[in-house]
Amino acid sequence: MRELLAEARRVAAARSPVLLEGESGAGKDLFARFLHAHSGRAAGPFVTLHCPSLPFELAESELFGHERGAFTDAREAKPGRLEAAEGGTLYLDQVQDLEPALQAKLLRVVEERRFERLGGTRTVQLDLRIVASANVDLRQAVAAGRFREDLFHRLAVVPLRLPPLRERRDDVLPLARAFLGALRDRGRTAATGFDAEAEALLRGYSWPGNVRELKAAVERAVLYAHGETIGTAALPATLPLQPQALWAGRDARPTLKQLEQAYIRHVLAVEGGSQTRAAAVLGISRKALWEKRRRYGIGPGEKEQ
Repeated sequence: MRELLAEARRVAAARSPVLLEGESGAGKDLFARFLHAHSGRAAGPFVTLHCPSLPFELAESELFGHERGAFTDAREAKPGRLEAAEGGTLYLDQVQDLEPALQAKLLRVVEERRFERLGGTRTVQLDLRIVASANVDLRQAVAAGRFREDLFHRLAVVPLRLPPLRERRDDVLPLARAFLGALRDRGRTAATGFDAEAEALLRGYSWPGNVRELKAAVERAVLYAHGETIGTAALPATLPLQPQALWAGRDARPTLKQLEQAYIRHVLAVEGGSQTRAAAVLGISRKALWEKRRRYGIGPGEKEQ
């Protein structure tokens, strides 16, 4: 990520289009704002067009604007996002969802920096930076005929791939602590950190929803946490369902015995120490759970070793 940020700083000052690629929730929106903030256009506007949320007719008007009488209910002229982004950055979020006809019109804008409003004849010259994002492989979309190849090459002058959170696990805890700090600064929680077991679960989970899912998990945790330290009981129940979450940060993978001990401790913590509820979750009797706790030396509230 440090290398990616360094590359983003290098290209931020250029006018060339940037294509941000990565899974949903990987932070493409934040990266687009980072590029804008570190460019010579930082004082100008940052304008977003979320491509999947608009049908073709509305998307065309939103992007290019329209003149009075261009279509039914067009009672007055209206500038589009292109004009609104003049002197700044236009961010095309999930550009793969643009209709083919709109892709053709956008190609001219990227190449010539000029366009006409819908229903108009006056050519508008532009001075802006275009940043696009895609959560699918646009090369495959081009091969399948869903995305124009010429537009792809014009948008991908500088392609930047944001890796998913599972490929950069060292970022998980700093991000989680940053999200927690932001919530604390807003008076949402008194918690100052996570205990060791909670940190192991956070780091070991694969985060299919990436940074967005992690942020939501931290927001949920502060609602259920008590005191200054967030434990596993406050985290979403989905986190320990992946075995790798139980050995995150260890030098070697644990034995089956260690896994059983760790999972029993976790279930007891989630169920507030209730032997009855923990036994039901584990699918064993209360007596069997008592025997396992005695065998492993698991006492009330004891943390994983």
